[in-house]
Amino acid sequence: MILFNLKLAIRNLLKNKFYSILIIGGFSIGFAACILIGLFYNSEHQVNKGFTQYKRIFRLYDKAGKSFNLDYDLYPVLAENYPEIEAACPMSYLSGMEFSVKDEQLHTDARIRNIVGTNNNFFKVFSPKVIAGVSEKPFVGKESVVITESLAKRLYGDKNPLGQVLNIFNMFDATITAVIQDLPENSTFKTELLLNNDNEDFRLFKACNNGICKSLTNHFLLLRNGVDPGQLVGRLSKTIGSYGLGVKEPALQKLSGIYLSSLPLEDMHAKGNSRMLDLFLFIAVLILILSSINYLNYLISVQYSKLKETGIHKTNGAGWRQLISCSLTEVTLGILFSVIFAILLTVFLQPYSEALFGKNLQFLSENTVKLLPVFSGILLLVILVNSVAPVILLSRFKITDFLSGFGKRKGKQFSKQALLTFQLTASIALIAVALVIFKQLNFIKHYDLGFNQEMLVRIDLPFNNPNLKSLKQETDKLSFVKSSTLSFGCPGMINNSMGSNTGKNSFDLDCIYVGDDYLKTMGIDLVKGRKLMESDRGKACLLNEEAFKRFGWENLEGKKFNNGREGGYRVVGIVKNIYVRPLYQKVTPMALIFNTGKGEYNVLSVRLIPGNVGQEMKQIRQIWKKVIPDETMNFTFYDEQFQAMYSKETKLAKSIAFFSVIAIVLTCMGILAQIYLTTVNRVKEIGIRKVNGAKVSEIITMLNKDFVKWVAIAFVVACPVAWYAMHKWLENFAYKTTLSWWVFVLAGVIALGIALLTVSLRSYKAAVKNPVESLRYE
Repeated sequence: MILFNLKLAIRNLLKNKFYSILIIGGFSIGFAACILIGLFYNSEHQVNKGFTQYKRIFRLYDKAGKSFNLDYDLYPVLAENYPEIEAACPMSYLSGMEFSVKDEQLHTDARIRNIVGTNNNFFKVFSPKVIAGVSEKPFVGKESVVITESLAKRLYGDKNPLGQVLNIFNMFDATITAVIQDLPENSTFKTELLLNNDNEDFRLFKACNNGICKSLTNHFLLLRNGVDPGQLVGRLSKTIGSYGLGVKEPALQKLSGIYLSSLPLEDMHAKGNSRMLDLFLFIAVLILILSSINYLNYLISVQYSKLKETGIHKTNGAGWRQLISCSLTEVTLGILFSVIFAILLTVFLQPYSEALFGKNLQFLSENTVKLLPVFSGILLLVILVNSVAPVILLSRFKITDFLSGFGKRKGKQFSKQALLTFQLTASIALIAVALVIFKQLNFIKHYDLGFNQEMLVRIDLPFNNPNLKSLKQETDKLSFVKSSTLSFGCPGMINNSMGSNTGKNSFDLDCIYVGDDYLKTMGIDLVKGRKLMESDRGKACLLNEEAFKRFGWENLEGKKFNNGREGGYRVVGIVKNIYVRPLYQKVTPMALIFNTGKGEYNVLSVRLIPGNVGQEMKQIRQIWKKVIPDETMNFTFYDEQFQAMYSKETKLAKSIAFFSVIAIVLTCMGILAQIYLTTVNRVKEIGIRKVNGAKVSEIITMLNKDFVKWVAIAFVVACPVAWYAMHKWLENFAYKTTLSWWVFVLAGVIALGIALLTVSLRSYKAAVKNPVESLRYE
């Protein structure tokens, strides 16, 4: 029986080769897309799960104070007074800019982008593998540093790095006391170098308020087995305030929850976009449904086309069990072919996953094995639905209907029209979603950031190098340099923040220490007051509009920013709001403090005259080699720097567009299959109409008008769905584009154009066919 059903299934697939290739190919494409999205979705949910004890690791934060960066002195309190905590470690993380490390004795150097400040408890909490060390503990002495295996190879090759002295930031020296394996790739923080925070000089972040400075850090806790995090939070809430360390409302965040967290708190850790990820999952489900609908429509059409054959089987004693068995065999065979092609297509596309998703996905990996039950369950569900549905459809007919073929000529098939309308609805919604995403990305890329990014270069400087002013002076002599300025910090790289020192209403200000010609070079507009003068050096500052608003002042007369130096800084002017972070966050209060000019700079910003940029940067590099020969020059253009902030979103937007195209292609396949069957079933009707004088255009219009109606219905349904989805997605951004009506109209027009083009290609072929061929057997 099974062999007979198998032969029958193969015969049916070969009977309509075009239709079979169209449907099996469509399901293969759809399932391959689902596999890729599934791998990406799973990979995003595996972030930070590469740490052995990740289930017991939590980060403490202040819910009321809206901050992860808490007083460093909280660490011993947590470690010594809460037995629920097996180990606690401070961990400050610095990323997003380049730092210089060098071994002056061996004359080797490297630029690194990721630094962690912590202590020996880090190795208890996160359990990185220690490859080599001078002692049982990785940090030995306050002037110790731990480096990763990759940095050790870059600096020392095959030589032993232990005991070597590194100069860090051109600020201090530290001895390498251990080498660890690189942290898991799929984690929210990376590091190439770990500083021993038992040394106060090695702590990365400080905040000052009213002349009092304190070190700030994240605090990670490894809870003991069986400890309820909720109960620990309850105990912390009751007791932590007694230590006077500024924590108002303690809360815990899972290590595995950091990446996709929706907490609106500033954080150095890498972040994903949970709503974008949900959108991907929705698209995957939609693609699967669309390809399944095509398959289901195919099977229903096949069943209608062989009603007489089914009637003969029933007359000869075939029951519903035999019919379902036959249908199950046919569906399973087609799905298996589709799965084989889908796997081949996935393997082919896997090398391009970096371009699609911004990360390299591994098809053959442990995570893929974990997904096998999910994919198997999906396939089983698809097979059952596609096997049972056609048989249920046949149950509506009597035996006489089967033998007369009545069902094939019976009215319009509402179920097929409804399914096709659903496909069109999905396509219109996806087109609208893709258009809104690209509209938002274009909006934030061209948003006025408060300074002129065009032809503005940021050159990273070695901290405390004595030749920085000479570098600026030599650079200014170049004919293509409009102006330049030194600073400590810059838009996109804030190294300092200070409290406003305004009592209960105190707030933090981002601080950039600026040199001469800062406003001119950066293209920042002065709104009130005056520019900085030489007599203001080390004594005055400019505030942005947001800071002025937060202070609640009406004018600048006698106003001071009372922090940093004794007596504070005179506020001499107000500048336009400068956006220093991605536009997910609202603009922050900022102070531009006139530097003392003693060489404490880490950025040289250079405004170029438009020309041959490559040659211009080559000449600047030559000056660098002459003035600072022992350091590597690294630069970036400010516009590229800010575009890079949205590189992940840009890639994901392109991915969504790509998968939306796949969904649209699947819809087109469904339309093509529908019009193919319609023209086959109405071939004699078309022949009669042509004999009676109908024009080709009239026949094409007759065949197209139903599809136009379905598109119109789909447009009405799709618009509110797409609007709601995009409204929720845009909530991720503090500054967002408008949901313009024309986006949805354009989506509908595109869908209508695609549908009509697809239908017209087939209907034209049917309309120009010689009517004699259609009517020769009548």
